Amino acid sequence: MEGRYFYTKIREDIWQIEEDDGVCCTLIKGRDMAVLVDTGYGRRNLRAFVEKEVSTPYLVINSHGHPDHIGGNHWFDTVYALKEEGDVIRHFEGQEKQDYQLKEIGTGEEISLGNMRVRVVPLPGHTKGSIGLLVREEKLLIAGDALNQGLWLFNYGSLSMRELLETLRKTVQLDFDTYLCGHSNREYPKEGIYAHIHNIENLKLDACTKGNTIGFETYCSSYRNNNSHGSGSSHEANWEISDIVFTIDKLKYE
Repeated sequence: MEGRYFYTKIREDIWQIEEDDGVCCTLIKGRDMAVLVDTGYGRRNLRAFVEKEVSTPYLVINSHGHPDHIGGNHWFDTVYALKEEGDVIRHFEGQEKQDYQLKEIGTGEEISLGNMRVRVVPLPGHTKGSIGLLVREEKLLIAGDALNQGLWLFNYGSLSMRELLETLRKTVQLDFDTYLCGHSNREYPKEGIYAHIHNIENLKLDACTKGNTIGFETYCSSYRNNNSHGSGSSHEANWEISDIVFTIDKLKYE
């Protein structure tokens, strides 16, 4: 534990940083520049932790606008997000005045860290302006909550099941081998995304579990590939898991 934060080294210079609530931020430490993806709930001074570990300039980027990923924005002077996500961030921040400056970043933009290149890629679904950061030299996609094994498709700013499916099909065409999620400190092989695709393509509402999730009446469609032989790597064998939690209005296939 460092500076009241836990971290896991995914690569020598790519860390998953955790508080004690299961939310992960990702720190990419390049030779000339660093990037921090997401800021957690903001209960602790994330800026102090980052500046202890990083000697270069750095950018702070929100993968999406949910409270557990933007709560620490106030520790920083400037935070970047996709234009489409601006109102989602403001919605969850509420009426309280924020001291930091929110600036726009665009999909397709590439950030040079000196020894690594990071490209901003669109991952709409979980929210309309969700983005990922593709670390090209590492073939690693930092995906926020857009590819969680437990993927929520409800609340302000989320898109339809059809739009999520389109995003997933496009994402598997990108050049990466593994990805990181916003609530896990381990990597997942790209093939794990096919579990979500299979889940949506075969979704039957009468087979879903109905429940209440943070005050929303939701359904959960689950898929497990119990016949998988694993990826042949050190990844756990249960990576082909998909639980999509959604509200009924998200079933828009037209």
